[in-house]
Amino acid sequence: SSVFASGNLTINKYRNTDYSIVSVFNTSNSNLKLKVYDYTGHVFYSETIKAETNTQKLFDLSNLSDGDYSLVLVGDNTRIEESFIVKSKKLDVSNETMQIAENKN
Repeated sequence: SSVFASGNLTINKYRNTDYSIVSVFNTSNSNLKLKVYDYTGHVFYSETIKAETNTQKLFDLSNLSDGDYSLVLVGDNTRIEESFIVKSKKLDVSNETMQIAENKN
């Protein structure tokens, strides 16, 4: 993954569920586009992230086939990409840099 000064992007598993939390930090003064692609380039999700905002999205990965995907945040001079793997309808966290997010209520 690559990160530039105008934003940050992470994806983490949410407990032992099919859900994952995507955190987006858009520190630029322009809107950015958040997209989810499969390995063939097919877009499964697209949303505009407003300038200078931080947001978290809960994604249900159970409708995706097992395989490689990319989470991409793009803008005029920005491209941030985080690759992830869906395995058994869930985010595969065998990559040691990913964490499991839990609600601490």
